[in-house]
Order: sequence, then structure tokens, then C-alpha cells
Amino acid sequence: MKVTYTGRHVELSPAQTTKLTAEFAKIGHILDNGRGEAHAHVILKVERHLHEVEISVPYHHHELVGHGSDTDLFTAIHAAVGKLEAQALKLREKERDVKRTPRDLEAGEEVRG
Repeated sequence: MKVTYTGRHVELSPAQTTKLTAEFAKIGHILDNGRGEAHAHVILKVERHLHEVEISVPYHHHELVGHGSDTDLFTAIHAAVGKLEAQALKLREKERDVKRTPRDLEAGEEVRG
């Protein structure tokens, strides 16, 4: 999963970026499906003592968005990733459970069995 970070008044060290990339690997495994690589955009903001995180992932004509806020940066990120993971699992389950019906047979076609 490709992850892009945008920090507003926040800088991430390379060690922190590595930890977060590992965190996004699980969601990437859920969303990739072998069709291509998913892309996530992470926006980090700090207002006074509160860290706010917004993660957005485009996925099959849907925009999955996870928000998290806490006084600790990594707690806020974990909360946003958890919400994003729940949305991804719900959407995949919905796609999997869609009722599929065969197309209507035209007058001259035979049913192959």
C-alpha cells in the first residue's frame, strides 16, 4: 500500500514512518485484492495539545475515511486506522454478499450444464 503523509505542524521521523507503514500493511492486504496497489493519504494536524489524523483511501468508487484525535499522535493514528479497517471489511463483505443472478437467456440460446 502506498502511503502519502501530509503534516501540518508535524514532522515524522523515518522510524515513525516505518512503524506506520507496517500498520497500513494489514489494510493494504484487505484492499489490494491483487488488482493493483491501493493508495492512502494521511493528514496529520496539531492544534494546541490535540493531534488530529485523517486517512482517506479511494476504493472502487468509494472514499474510505478514518478520523482520529488524541493527545498522543500514535494513539490518534491507531484510532483512525481502526476505523478505516472496519469500513474496508464492511465494504468487502458487502461486495462478497451481493446476490448474483445469471443474465436472461435470449430466445435461441441453450443452457449449458
